[in-house]
Formats: sequence, C-alpha cells, structure tokens
Amino acid sequence: MSKWTDIRDGALDAMKQGALDVAEETKQQFLTNFLEAGVPVIEEYAAQFSAKVREQSAGEEGWSKIRDAIVIPFAVQIGLYIGKQILQTVQTQTAAA
Repeated sequence: MSKWTDIRDGALDAMKQGALDVAEETKQQFLTNFLEAGVPVIEEYAAQFSAKVREQSAGEEGWSKIRDAIVIPFAVQIGLYIGKQILQTVQTQTAAA
C-alpha cells in the first residue's frame, strides 16, 4: 500500500475509536489556535492574492478592470474581516459561558 493509504486508514481507524469525541476545552483551544496562527496566514495569502489581482487590473478594460481593481480585493478583505469578527465573537461568548 502507498503511504497515503496508510495515513488515510490510520485516520479512519482513529475516528472509529472515538478520536473525534471533542470536548468543550478542545473547541476553545482550536478557536484560540486558529485565530492566533491560522488567520494571519490566511490574511497574508489574501493580501498577496489581492495585490496580484490589482496588478493584473492594469491590463484590463471595462468591467474586468473594475472587478480586478476594486470588487475582488474588496470582497476578499470584507470576507476576511467578517469571518474573523465572527470567530472572535464566538470565542469571547463561549469563553464567558
């Protein structure tokens, strides 16, 4: 068998044995770790993606130029902002409970 198959089978066996029985503490820690480590990586990727799209807008015309210069970068930025705010609110509310 391939290495991937071994990893997949190991993960499936762990799930069957209850590895996905997640406690409240685990969920809280996941949110904290994701907000501290995961979100900055996603934000950096989004910034680079938006910069590349804006750069490409110089060669576009009409609606494609507007899309690349304004719409896509704004949608990425607002989507990240809303997602981060939701996660932070959930983290705060569940920690207080």
